Amino acid sequence: MFRLLQIGALLAGLVYGNAAGAAVEKISLYSHYTTAPFAVEGVPPQLSYTVRLAAWLSDKSAGRYLFEARQMPRLRLNRIVAQADWQGVVAWANPLWFADPERQRFLWSNALMSDRNVLVSRQVDQLLFPAQEPAQPLHLGAISGHFYADLEPFMQRGLLLREDAQNDLSNVRKLQHGRVDIVVLQASSLAYLRAQMTDFDQWARVSPTLQPSYQRYLFTSTANPQLMAFLQQTLVQLAQAPEWAELQAVP
Repeated sequence: MFRLLQIGALLAGLVYGNAAGAAVEKISLYSHYTTAPFAVEGVPPQLSYTVRLAAWLSDKSAGRYLFEARQMPRLRLNRIVAQADWQGVVAWANPLWFADPERQRFLWSNALMSDRNVLVSRQVDQLLFPAQEPAQPLHLGAISGHFYADLEPFMQRGLLLREDAQNDLSNVRKLQHGRVDIVVLQASSLAYLRAQMTDFDQWARVSPTLQPSYQRYLFTSTANPQLMAFLQQTLVQLAQAPEWAELQAVP
């Protein structure tokens, strides 16, 4: 279905181009996530919010844009957006994660969805962190290039020793085999991880202590005000679409 939407958007763009003398503009829709629902590679298209969002935006542009979902490692994405003339849109981001708390470096959309981090440990270890500080430092499974504001104070005090992996599934497997003591996951990924590891709930413990929720946005270069205007207008329609209703609630 989503592939058909992309093809439909492309055909509409060709018609528009013939009529108005302008070709469809291809826009990279970047995600730096390596786990569903935001990953592009290694997951079925129907499970990728990024692929679905690219199809939706292409369809709503009526041939003006063709959005192409692209997965990009966070460190490489940092280098891309550091260029003054970079093109594209970064999805599922937050201003704090891209050193733009005042929203001056980039153009930011309205909030796309809410999410929060969750902490997972092994049931057998009976860890009470973060409600109770550990007597010994804990090895934390994290994702390379990701920043965890809520956990940073514990890392600075030496209570959490960070060990990075490339994706959440790798971290959960490390946890299962005792190579780390605790992992941090995004709540929006839990359903996918449970589907990948059918015994997850038999050995894993999701901390009942809720981490603060945060908002996810789209952003683009300050050189693209027309593109951002389109995104803002289209996200209003997206928020009203039943198939995207699950994105609006905090997990």
